Amino acid sequence: MRYFKLFLVSCLLNSLVWAQGAYVPLGSYSIHLLDRMEIKQGRLATPQEFTTSTKSYKRSDIAHFVDSFNIGTAQLSKQDYFNLDYLQNDNFEYSSSENTLSKRKIRGNNIYKHKAAFFDVVSPDFKLVVNPVAYQKIEYDRSLGESLYLNNRGLEIRGQIGKNVSFYTLFCDEIQKLNSWNQQFYNQFDVIPGKSFLKTDDKRTFNYWLSSGYLSYQAGKYFDIQVGHGRNFFGNGYRSLTMSDFANDLLFLRLNTRVWKIHYSNIWGQLIDYQPPSQSRYPKRHYFATTHASINITKRFNLGLFQTISFQRDSGYANAGFDMQYANPIIFYKPIENSLNSPDKAILGLDWKYNFMRHFSLYGQVVISELVFSELTGIRGWWGNKTAVQFGGKYIDVFNIKNLDLQLEYNRVRPYMYTSYNQQNAYVNYNQNMAHPIGANFKESIAIIRYQPVNKIFITTKLIATTYGNDTNGSNWGTDIRPSYYSRVREYGNVIGQGVTTNLYIGEMLISYMFRHNMFIDVQLTYRKTTSSLPQFTSETMNGGIAFRWNINARGCEF
Repeated sequence: MRYFKLFLVSCLLNSLVWAQGAYVPLGSYSIHLLDRMEIKQGRLATPQEFTTSTKSYKRSDIAHFVDSFNIGTAQLSKQDYFNLDYLQNDNFEYSSSENTLSKRKIRGNNIYKHKAAFFDVVSPDFKLVVNPVAYQKIEYDRSLGESLYLNNRGLEIRGQIGKNVSFYTLFCDEIQKLNSWNQQFYNQFDVIPGKSFLKTDDKRTFNYWLSSGYLSYQAGKYFDIQVGHGRNFFGNGYRSLTMSDFANDLLFLRLNTRVWKIHYSNIWGQLIDYQPPSQSRYPKRHYFATTHASINITKRFNLGLFQTISFQRDSGYANAGFDMQYANPIIFYKPIENSLNSPDKAILGLDWKYNFMRHFSLYGQVVISELVFSELTGIRGWWGNKTAVQFGGKYIDVFNIKNLDLQLEYNRVRPYMYTSYNQQNAYVNYNQNMAHPIGANFKESIAIIRYQPVNKIFITTKLIATTYGNDTNGSNWGTDIRPSYYSRVREYGNVIGQGVTTNLYIGEMLISYMFRHNMFIDVQLTYRKTTSSLPQFTSETMNGGIAFRWNINARGCEF
């Protein structure tokens, strides 16, 4: 009966074209489900539904996509129907399905009126959803020989005012005792990945706030404007070589234009050049301007163009702050950068995706920071040819095993990619890379297996092998993208993995059981090993833990 109701709902036309809605957070379980459903339906989603290469998913668009999904043309398993139900429940305020209502509703108020909301108000002119957030994890790190923990509690609020204004905020207080490789990252960069300012007494246990939020406005049929504090991601891979969600949240303004077969995004943002308080009380700032144009060339092939400029104007310029030359939303930034005779950092990229046979998707990226064609010939290895490439593929329902999905990905980034002559132009935020976690000077192979044997159990296995070069005695072999490229070791003969060649191997398995909507019990096991000719870059550890998670994404440490 539930599936019959879903079929009836999918036959109805939903009038949400002009509706505005909050966005699904990056890393959400919904993103993989939408990617999978897009492949199964045999055509790309339209920009008015969602675009996987921009990771900008409005809840209203997701609800419309699910409500109108043609289940008659896709071979769906019981788990697929469950996942469609999940997407409807998770975006209930924009769904026409009555299946989103809770059977445990407390009579006379708005507590658990819907399955996916602790408290909600849904009316034509006002929508409000309030949910508790919790993440309690206990783990053991073998190399440290001690137990660790993560204690997170907070609140998530989203809503809509009228037809055009929406809002979102998440704020949590978190206490964490670090595992061994997070501790190594902190010892090197004085931050934890994804975090900003830290409070600590022993440099092992940290207390900090997590806070993100935005206000979004639907400025007509084709445009929406988002301003807030958060992260963005471009690409179809597990990694992104243009802009990823690895670094800490940042202040940004985003303009999305969805018209015809095109999704065009502009982002203007502020980055923090973080230094420990003992070195500088007032961190400096630099800025970036980014555009990404994505177009569905055919019903199965999508092509995207990316450009970003990273620049610093805090001192030494007549006009400090953001350079308004880069405020133009439709201009090509490189000629502007040249006309200013500036030291600004330009990055150009191309991404693509091709879905076929309702089982497969091929994707990739080509990114250029600097390139001289005359230096490509021979084996000269000129340092200034700074390029990065990604190739990947997804195979869903492997060998017709329902809900067994495989993803393979290869990333290759040359030394000194993303670096600038000016350290304050570096493509980093709070000492965290804006693209790949490693930085540059590496090659990486990734295999991800996702399996959903029954409705509420999700098994994810990740295998990662990376080769990169480490620095010693203040040398700069091109992995750390923060120093000026003037500190490079040599002009020619540069190869991937140069410096102290280090091999990194990561194996991780996460088993999650969702016993209520967005309420999980996780069992996680991670193996991490590095091998190198120098003992200080060699390590091995096994880490296992169990967690309770409510309305928050699982944490990974795959770097």
